Amino acid sequence: MKVAFDIDDTLWKIREKQRDQVPDYDLIQVVRWFYKNGDQVYFWSAGGVDYCKTIITKLGLDEYGEVADKGSFKPDIAFDDVEAYLGTVTVKVNRPRHPFPKVTVMMGKHT
Repeated sequence: MKVAFDIDDTLWKIREKQRDQVPDYDLIQVVRWFYKNGDQVYFWSAGGVDYCKTIITKLGLDEYGEVADKGSFKPDIAFDDVEAYLGTVTVKVNRPRHPFPKVTVMMGKHT
């Protein structure tokens, strides 16, 4: 199974009040679970491949997957902070500043 994780405000939480970014350790555990399960793990970001590599290295996730161009393929599962319908199943990771529940799962094609 191919599983893709977005960087900004997904694995790398943006805290506007503190003006910083911090790892989402719970979601990082999900990355590790998919990796240990034998699934193909990918990381991507709208900020580009180089930016993505920098953050993945900072998070210590280099060995858990590959960096890809965002949207360059359709994974089985995609984790993202926006309703992007990037995967066959997209798990929308919501943040407190968004008025939604913690996780929304979207399946199928957006119309």
